Amino acid sequence: MDLVFIKALKCQTILGVYDWERVALRPVLIDLEIGADQEAAFVQDNAVGLMNYDSISKRLSELLPALTYKTVERLAAHVADVVLNEFHAPYVKVTIGKPGAIANAAMVGVTIERRAAK
Repeated sequence: MDLVFIKALKCQTILGVYDWERVALRPVLIDLEIGADQEAAFVQDNAVGLMNYDSISKRLSELLPALTYKTVERLAAHVADVVLNEFHAPYVKVTIGKPGAIANAAMVGVTIERRAAK
């Protein structure tokens, strides 16, 4: 299995346990490592069968503003479900960071790994 990645995809969403966090969209940064069988692309040097970075990025950018989770963990699980189910990936590693969420840290967040159901 090969891994394709998207780094620092900036999306807007409502995320937080405190009332003041839930009044406006705030940025999150998403890193994805997505399992994919890319063998055909290596041999044929074309995009047939490739995991489509642009489609995944657009889908998440459109989806996240409508979500209102309290925890980064739940948001990460939702993102993993989208990649596994809508894009048929066998594996995904999702890192979601909240920039500026706490003083003296550039970002806090969570990383999860999920596999597609067999």
